[in-house]
Amino acid sequence: MNAPLVSVIIPTYNYAHFITEAIDSVLRQNYPQEKIEIIVLDDGSSDDTKDVLQAFIQRNTIKYFYQQNQGKASATQQAIRHSSGKYVFNLDADDYFLVEKIKRTVEVFESDETIVHVASPAQFFDRDMHTIKGAEGLPPAILGVKTDGIQLLKYFYRNNILYGGGSTFAAKASVLKQINIPAAVDMYIDEFLILTVFSYGKSFFIDQPLSVWSAHKFNYSGKAQNALQQSAKERRLLGSSAAVLDYIKQNNFDSSLVKIYTLKNSNRQIAFKETERTKSLKDIFRYAREIIFNIRPNWNLIKNYHVLNRFIPLSLYLFLKRIAK
Repeated sequence: MNAPLVSVIIPTYNYAHFITEAIDSVLRQNYPQEKIEIIVLDDGSSDDTKDVLQAFIQRNTIKYFYQQNQGKASATQQAIRHSSGKYVFNLDADDYFLVEKIKRTVEVFESDETIVHVASPAQFFDRDMHTIKGAEGLPPAILGVKTDGIQLLKYFYRNNILYGGGSTFAAKASVLKQINIPAAVDMYIDEFLILTVFSYGKSFFIDQPLSVWSAHKFNYSGKAQNALQQSAKERRLLGSSAAVLDYIKQNNFDSSLVKIYTLKNSNRQIAFKETERTKSLKDIFRYAREIIFNIRPNWNLIKNYHVLNRFIPLSLYLFLKRIAK
């Protein structure tokens, strides 16, 4: 097999206690180590991240770059700019690769130049319980076949699903370097990369897990320690969602995708009000007006995005949520 240089980018923020495992997983790959560069982009960590990484830095095992905290999207953009490889692999600092990840992925890329994105299912690792909890159940129809990126995006968004991001994501560097990532995209960088890269060509999903995602109390998929922190997290996610929507509107994305993402963003906004227990009848009317007059979703979208649930008044919503527990 041709073994081109590849770049593994690891954007990180205050993950000193996880990041060595991520790096070690790259060093264990059954791909020529001299053909792998590891780029760590430290987004202003205030913990001992740099101290933990000193041995890797001194041995030139990794290329380490530091910036003042600007968010995950900015860190990802900078890491891509520093990369030299033909293909770029994303690896979150609290995740890790299985041993065949790079080799299997490069084989797919090298088999067909129209393929711009390669991913696979991910296994889930519950760090608090110290157990692997199985793998993602990807739709069988997308596994092991070349798929047109735009058509795959439409399939994902029509069905309110999304795969191929995070630490499963790998893409052609020549494509990634054409994309200007707004810093405001922030925590929705994984979704943003799928939306943008898929527009450049074909996607391929390998049919076996090659990455492991971590779930723990410190990451964004986990629950915050208190209500104030959770609210701040949700507000940050809302800002990220709005930035993605603004980008696809301004960059002439397929109109059906813009419509669905507008629906998705509206759902996120009103769901936040439900979480905050501030949803009013005025909010429901505003949401209804947006749905009926601007978005006008078909029944499939109404069902898949649970639109009717958002029309439920807050008091009834909280009652139903309570009895469902």
